[in-house]
Parts: sequence; structure tokens; C-alpha cells
Amino acid sequence: MRDVAKVVVKNTNRSFDIEYSYIIPDEFIDKLQIGMRVYVPFGRASKKKEALVVKIVKQDIESLKEECRANTIKNIVELIDDVPIIDEDMLDIMFTMKRDYICTYYEAFMQMVPSFEKARGRLVKLAYLKMDRQEVLDKLDGNFIRNIWQVKILRYLLEHETIEVNDVVRFIGGGKYSINTLFKKGFIGYKEKSVIRDPYVNKCIQRDKAKIPTSSQAVVLEKIKNILYKEKYDEVLIHGVTGSGKTEVYMQLVEYCINKGKNAIVLVPEIALTPQIVDRFRARFGENIAVMHSRLSKGERRDQWYLIKEDKIKVVVGVRSAIFAPIKNIGVIIIDEEHETSYKSEVTPKYNAKDIARLRCKKSNAVLIYGSATPSVETYYKAMTNEIHLCNMESRTSSNNLPQVDLVDLRQELDSGNRSIFSYKLKDEIQKNIQNGEQTMLFLNRRGHSAFLLCRECGFVAKCVNCNVTMTYHKTYERLVCHYCGYTIKNFKECPKCKSKYIKSFGLGTEKLEEEVKKEFPEASVIRMDLDTTSYKNAHEEILSKFKYENINVLIGTQMIAKGHDFPNVTLVGVIAADAMLNVNDFRSEERTFELITQVAGRAGRGEKKGRVIVQTYNIDAYSIQTALMQDYQKFFDKEIELRRILNYPPFSDLGVATFIGANDKETFVCADSARKYIIKLNAKYNLGLDVLGVNRTPISKIKNNYRWRIIIKCSNRGIIIRTLTRVTDKFLKSKISGVNLSVDINPIRI
Repeated sequence: MRDVAKVVVKNTNRSFDIEYSYIIPDEFIDKLQIGMRVYVPFGRASKKKEALVVKIVKQDIESLKEECRANTIKNIVELIDDVPIIDEDMLDIMFTMKRDYICTYYEAFMQMVPSFEKARGRLVKLAYLKMDRQEVLDKLDGNFIRNIWQVKILRYLLEHETIEVNDVVRFIGGGKYSINTLFKKGFIGYKEKSVIRDPYVNKCIQRDKAKIPTSSQAVVLEKIKNILYKEKYDEVLIHGVTGSGKTEVYMQLVEYCINKGKNAIVLVPEIALTPQIVDRFRARFGENIAVMHSRLSKGERRDQWYLIKEDKIKVVVGVRSAIFAPIKNIGVIIIDEEHETSYKSEVTPKYNAKDIARLRCKKSNAVLIYGSATPSVETYYKAMTNEIHLCNMESRTSSNNLPQVDLVDLRQELDSGNRSIFSYKLKDEIQKNIQNGEQTMLFLNRRGHSAFLLCRECGFVAKCVNCNVTMTYHKTYERLVCHYCGYTIKNFKECPKCKSKYIKSFGLGTEKLEEEVKKEFPEASVIRMDLDTTSYKNAHEEILSKFKYENINVLIGTQMIAKGHDFPNVTLVGVIAADAMLNVNDFRSEERTFELITQVAGRAGRGEKKGRVIVQTYNIDAYSIQTALMQDYQKFFDKEIELRRILNYPPFSDLGVATFIGANDKETFVCADSARKYIIKLNAKYNLGLDVLGVNRTPISKIKNNYRWRIIIKCSNRGIIIRTLTRVTDKFLKSKISGVNLSVDINPIRI
């Protein structure tokens, strides 16, 4: 009998993604443990590859040869780790993710650990402008550069001396290809410098203590503490109106767990929310807190991960990926703003953080707490059917009630001759706020200056050459940009088709809204928060701090500003185009509209001054808008759940989507249609109860020169969808058409 390691190998496709057996050499027997990485000789060429040890067994070599159908069993050649980097509970979750999200072992494993490139000590790689400044400006002025990420990098370096290379990739975007291309062309150079990798090294936070709970908070705290006391797996939904003090409840529940010797994970949906909530948790728990999100540098994330793994941390706060933090002895996991779509990954593996949280709580006998003023229909339905506990918080912590919400019919504004972005009422209220020294937030869920460029002479519309979408005009860069592939060109001065001068941008984005606010209210100070203004490290925090402490008159933003923020001097919120969110071909469009209007309205009147909200729309009769005006979640839910029941959409069914992506439109369709026929055959043969919704183009039918066709299936049994799409995936891999790829998603957040 020999000691044998069962391993899974890095960078294999699903066809080879199985457990492999390797003999553990004598020198490694006392060192090797489950959860460590090793190097193994793999394949006929015995190429050295990284692998993860998932089991260690004693096995007879001859029987092992027979089992593996091999003449010899190879040895592990090297240990990468000194200690396990994931424990057996996380290994079990990795196996579950492989099954439920139809991915490989390593795709799941890589979600659980930071980048394990060899440590470079405290040295970071910086990019700086190498080419002459005027030459760069000349290049940017023409169409020499047609990648928006490269444009943004150069524009940043024209204003700043250096930028960390990892920050370029993470915050500006475009991947390493963009910055390496600029390096090869001689635009930039690289250098190194030593840094301290503590994200809060220069931040002084004054400690505070738990506040005396309001009567509403006290009832919820008592109920949940009784559940936590049992130390058994359970789930609770805290349905609290905006401003009801859910964060204080979270902190007191975390403190209760710490006092019982337990640890906690707190998830927030947006990086933009992280600075505020981290500051509050650090004030309460001091050095016992670690933060995990993608806006940290690679070194900072790695160091935070090791602090958690070494049991030096009691509380982990972060975005979706923080659910994989290596924290042990969990007492509670809290998911704030649980309705948010950002908890669902849209890249493989397409996991939902709520599912992973449920798995971790079950393994630790912990309590999973969801919190929201606008819970997802699926979660609230569980509460209504007594599958999970429900705690209501129906009043604000301040003396103010929920803000007054007024609806403006933009059709009447047009009839009265108002062609402005602002209704008469909103214009008057903004002016009052400026005069009174109070702050205003304006919400528009579209970035850029204008949605498209149109020639009024011949009808030409500027579209991306790689994607089937119109290009968005960004006035800051004087460029048209594709928001899907990053392709960019200089803005047209005349129509490229008919040479007419009558070419104009149409539609409205946050950049144009900012321009109009400055034009309409020249005395006002204005700041904007969207993807374009937050593309560098700490940008979210800087903008929010400036808005709060410099008492900026108007904050303009996309959904980044819609939730979680607490600014006492914000007394007015304007929703510029409420119905824009309804014009989306998705069964969740009404739900998202209700959520966003309710959440952004909740930013008003959180201090001592009364709040007002003005919602502008052309579609005043939409039930999502009407119920949001009344802040009546129950009425919205009753209407929405009945429609879901009739149409058999979640929570009454589960969804699966198979998307086929390829450069040849016909071949991609043929591949998708073949999969549809295979699913129908399986459905009939095994009586699976699937509803197969045919083969259709995706809403954006071409992205990055690849055509996209998809199949949607519905079923009341999630396991059947998973098994069906697993068979489709494995069959596709065996008979793959060259140039066509398949992406599968279980219960996608957008369809």
C-alpha cells in the first residue's frame, strides 16, 4: 500500500477536469496535506503543472494502475505550499460549485484565493509617460488610438506622474493588453518603488460604542439574538425602510457573535458603499476587521487574506468575493442590500454569493441574514411562505418620516413648452436647495454624454464596428465609445456617409446632465459619480468625502449613488428618467425600477431636515413607479408575484441559459439549434418537465465581432436544469464546432 494523493489540475477543460492519482514520495509524506498545491507531471509529455490536493488515501499500486488504466503511476514532483491554503469545508464548496455552476475545479478554486504569484516584497510596478507630452496630445487628437482604455491611461498620465500597473488593469480597465501595447509603442515606461500595503495606514478612525436601539431595532435585535443563541443554521430577512438603522442592527449582531467567540462576514453590493460601511465597522471593532474588494491593490488583498487566514480577524467586510474569505468559526453572515444584482457573478463560474453564503452557514451552523428596504421578490416570497424568518423595521431612526415623493409627467412638460431636462418643479426645488445650503442628488442610470449620434440629413447612426450597438458620445474625451468592447473613434464633425453638417448627439447621460446643471445653475458646485469618474483607486471615497465635507450642492450619479449612502444634508433627490429602466426586455425590469426609485428616494431626509423626492417619467401608470411613489413594497410585491405566478418565472421556476458565441453567425446558430434539439430529446425521453424557449438572438446580438444565440429553459426543479445543461456542455465539448464557444448560466440575474 502506498500513500496516494488525489489532485485536480490547473488549466484543464471540462473533458480532463477529473481527479488524478499521484504517488506521494517518501520525503513529502509527513508534509503533504489536503488543500495544498503541488506540481505534478501531467499528460503524455509529463509537463509540469500546478495541481490542488483534494484527497489523500492509501492504495494498492496494482489496483490503482488498473483503475487508472495506466502502466505506471507518476510521483508528485514538488510542493508549492507549506500549509493548506483552503480547508476541507471550502473544498466541499469547490466541488459543489463545479457541479452547480458547470465550471472546472480550478475555476471555482481561484475564486477562493488571492493571486498567488511569487511575492515581490513591497515593490510595485509603476507606469509613467515616456513619450513627449505634446506628441501624446497630437496622437490623442487624431484617430491614432482606437481603444478607449489606452486613451484613458494616457489621459490619466497626462495629469498624474505615475500609476501602479495593477491599478491600471483593475480600475481603468482594458486588461494588461492595453497597457502593454502602450509600452511596446513607446508611450509609457515602467519603474518600481517600495510601498506599505495597508489600505488604511493613513486613516484615523475614532472608536465608538453601540447606540441605544430604537424600539423597532430592539425588537429585531431580540428576535435575531434568540436565533443566534441556538447556534443552528437559519435564515432571516430584515425588511427595513431606508434610514431605519439596519447597519446599527448588523453591528450589534456582529458584536453579539464576537462576544460568543464567533466570527462574521458582512457583504455589501458596491465598492462605492465599502468606504462608508468599513469606516463604521472599524470605528466599532477596531483592528478586528478586514476588508476585501477589487479596488485594493493585489498586495493589499493578499495581505488582508493572510490576516484572515491566520485568525487575526473577527469581521470580514467586502463585496461579493469576500464570501470566500478564509475565516473560521462563523457565527453570522450578513448580506446588506440583498436585492442587488452585483451579488451574482457574470463571469465563469457564474455563482451567486447568496448561494455560497448559505453553504458556509450550513457548514458552520451559522445564521444567514439578508437586509433590504426592497428585498428581491424571491427572498421575500420565502419569508411570506415561512421558509425563512421575517423581521420588519417600518420607521426611520431620525424624527423625520420617509420623504415626500412627487411624480412629474414629462408629457405635460412638453405640452407646456418645457424642452429642458428639468421639469419646472425639479428646477425650482434645486434652486431652493442651493439658496438654503442644502444638498441635492440627481439620479440617471446612464453614463456618458449622449446615447447616440444621428445624422438628420441621411439617418446615419454611429455604430460600433465590432458590436451591434450604437456608440455613446463622451464629451470629456470628444470621442464615441462602445461600452461593450472599448472601441473608440474621435467624434464626427460631419456625417461620414453624406458629409452633412447636420449630425448631432441625442439622448441623455450623466455627463450631459452635469453640463446642463452647470448651465442652469451656474452658482452651484457640482460633482459626478459614475464609472467614468471612479476609474482610479480610492475615487469612490474621494468623491463621497468631497460631497459630504465640502457641502457640494449637487451630486449626479448612476446607480452607484442609489443605495446605502447616508448624507444628513441631502434633502432633495431627483430621478431624471424613471421609465428608462422599464424599457428593457427582462421580466425583472419592473422590480429593478421599483428598487432603484425606492432606494435613491431613501437618500433624502436622513438627517433632521425633511426630504423631498421628484420622479420624472413619461410612463406615470407603471405599477412599479406608482408603488415606489407610495414607498409601498407590499403592494408592489402582491402585483409582481401574481404576474410571476402566471408566467411561471422565479420564484415559481428556475431558469437556465445556454449562450452560443461565435464569429460565424450561421455556424453559431446551427450549434445552438443542435443543442435545442438535444434538450427537447432529453426532455421527452426522461419526462423532465422542461419548458424550452427556443433559439433566439441575445438582446445585443453581436459583441466583439462574435454573434450570440441563446436557449432559455425553465423548470420547477433547479437540479434538472443543472444536469441538463451539464449534459449539453459536455456534449458540446466533444463535438465542438471550431470558433464557437458556449456559456451557461443558472438563474441569471439578467436575461
